[in-house]
Amino acid sequence: MNGETIMNTQLRATLTAMLLATAPLGAAVAATPAATPTVTRITLQSERVDSLHWEVLVSLDNTQHLAAMTLPFRWGRNSPFGIDSANYYGLRTEYFALKTFYPDSAERNILIGLISDLGSGLPPLEPGSGPIARLFFTSRTPTSRPLVLDTTFIAPHNTLQVVTPDVRAITPQFDPGRRDSSRPSPR
Repeated sequence: MNGETIMNTQLRATLTAMLLATAPLGAAVAATPAATPTVTRITLQSERVDSLHWEVLVSLDNTQHLAAMTLPFRWGRNSPFGIDSANYYGLRTEYFALKTFYPDSAERNILIGLISDLGSGLPPLEPGSGPIARLFFTSRTPTSRPLVLDTTFIAPHNTLQVVTPDVRAITPQFDPGRRDSSRPSPR
């Protein structure tokens, strides 16, 4: 194993352990009514860059501070698209201590894990609205087919979830957004 593979394996294990620890708490929270509204929504916006490339902007609207997120997405099995990378530059999560990106091209899914602080005193994500991740896709052949993403379950326990600093798990509302948007041609 090379150093990058070992590091990715260690990060995956750390993220999985931290999120597994929150799963029972999430179930308890779901049964207890919240004192204040906790509206949280994940929205996707897909844009065709050209006949081979797409960009998906993942946005979050949250009314509470958030310490961690799991964002599992999938796209069609027969889809010509493959994911290239994720980027957080200039987005609300740019400062997060841990930003993981695990694509599975064979299964046509991706798992993004975000943790604001790993002991260095970084703050949780403030309540607000805006982009948290940018995903880049390439098609094997030129296509006008839309890139359609949905949320999914990825083993062992990864579902669309956000976690507050006091370790309350919240399942956000999910909006797949516009599905076939092209960028206007430059003039």
